[in-house]
Amino acid sequence: MAVLFLPSSSQCLFLALMLFLTNISAQTQQLSRTNFTCPVDSPPSCETYVTYIAQSPNFLSLTNIANLFDISSLSISKASNIDEDSKLIPNQVLLVPVTCGCTENRSFANISYSIKTDDYYKLISATLFQNLTNYLEMEDANPSLNPNLLPLDAKVVAPLFCRCPSKNQLNKGIKYLITYVWKANDNVTIVSSKFGASQGDMLTQNNFTDAANLPILIPVTNLPKLDQPSSSGSISSSKKLPVIIGISLGSAFFIVVLTLSLVYVYCLKMKRLNRSTSLAETA
Repeated sequence: MAVLFLPSSSQCLFLALMLFLTNISAQTQQLSRTNFTCPVDSPPSCETYVTYIAQSPNFLSLTNIANLFDISSLSISKASNIDEDSKLIPNQVLLVPVTCGCTENRSFANISYSIKTDDYYKLISATLFQNLTNYLEMEDANPSLNPNLLPLDAKVVAPLFCRCPSKNQLNKGIKYLITYVWKANDNVTIVSSKFGASQGDMLTQNNFTDAANLPILIPVTNLPKLDQPSSSGSISSSKKLPVIIGISLGSAFFIVVLTLSLVYVYCLKMKRLNRSTSLAETA
């Protein structure tokens, strides 16, 4: 049997090529644990939501977050169960409405972004869009641009991972598949409870093995009413009403008690005065 021996230089080149292909394969697998392909029986596009975490210093403003996604701040406040003028606090979870559609059999919500000074795809995807996309998808979505030399003010596409419900899911009552970036300390019980989702549906939809910092899908039958924390600078209108009612009732009770006390004191004084008058007449 003939044995082929490669020269050392060719052998090194071959090994380097194999390592490169293995790395690319592993990287692609790591960034695609949840299936974001377009279901054959899903609509071509749909309105859905992605989650966004309020972070300092630049993204504690609802206006700044709305500008990043190129939508109105009112649409985020309505979906997130907060007032439009609410002051955000760090790590506050928001729901951002997006339009999801199919691009080459993959589901994305394509967001337009203007390149700023010192921007690069990894920074945009991991920091600004908080891993709702990744730099590989951004490179594929912007083939005409050199990823190592992005021109200032250039318009690029940030393809956010999303998915429309399939016909089977719609028949089960699932209206939205919310894109959520999994955290290292998350678990299915806590996240499903927060969004009002079925644990079984979440487990069916996603692969949670090494899912930290990767996007997953949360199937929900209705848009969840997030239990938002109160901030020192703003109290939502739903929380203002009980406070106003409590203050009003307390004030009314105090006035009634004060009035009764004054009437009692007046009657007591009149009774003593009448007794003194009666004693004087008897004397």
